[in-house]
Amino acid sequence: MSHPMFASSAFTRTILGHAEQSGLCPQTLLARAGICRTALDDQDRQIPAQAVEQLWRECEQAGAASTFGCELVNALATTSLQGLNILLDSAATLRASLECFVTFVPRITNYVVAELQETGSVAHLHLRPVQGQAHHFGLDAATITLVRNIARRLGRPPEQVFASVSLCPPQAAGTWLRDVAIVVGQGEHPCLTLHRACLDETLVGANPFLHQSMLRHWQAESGTPTRNDSLELARHWLTAGDQPIERIAERLGYRQPSNFIRAFRKQFGITPKQFRLNPS
Repeated sequence: MSHPMFASSAFTRTILGHAEQSGLCPQTLLARAGICRTALDDQDRQIPAQAVEQLWRECEQAGAASTFGCELVNALATTSLQGLNILLDSAATLRASLECFVTFVPRITNYVVAELQETGSVAHLHLRPVQGQAHHFGLDAATITLVRNIARRLGRPPEQVFASVSLCPPQAAGTWLRDVAIVVGQGEHPCLTLHRACLDETLVGANPFLHQSMLRHWQAESGTPTRNDSLELARHWLTAGDQPIERIAERLGYRQPSNFIRAFRKQFGITPKQFRLNPS
């Protein structure tokens, strides 16, 4: 059975806080989105994805500017990530940081999946909505946050790190990206294209002790629900790209591909190969 799509209460509070700063009425927005205010006070509460998407839409209908999502960068990089930013900042290399991002961002929200693909001289960081199309406010916030933070971790200007960034209509992040000299294209979902050589560069804030401590914390906090989430992520990777099954198993923490295949078959009743051939 598929795990319900959600965003964390911290992520949802970030949206609401920015809406209030923008002059919108938080009580009205919550009521129209069907979100109980007390649910946002629970640090571990998961808010249904459809309610979070409705909250974005209510902000838009209440008069939020087209750049509403672009203005969420500072809050997304701190409070809404629940400490994940510390893990990402302290990794040894950009590759290690992005792999942690791909692995653990489903703890924050699991209805937009991150995927890193390396081809030739570039690497593509895809942000794919699991169902339908995520609201452009949220995609703008995620895109700009990633561009800014990746460049900051390397200590380099964004144009030296990114070959291009693709956005989907009607995202408004293009103006910000062009202002920092990044080539902007159009696609079905946001895609950040980095120069592949950057992946193995040492991060400015690399701290092995802190990183390992935070990594143990996030792994311990994950537990069984995240393993189920990881199998859902595997289904997405099997249909969205051409990664070998062995590579998918490795990225999800399985030492032996056979263990991944058994877990996948137990969860879904078919093998990963059978699912890739017939995902319907």
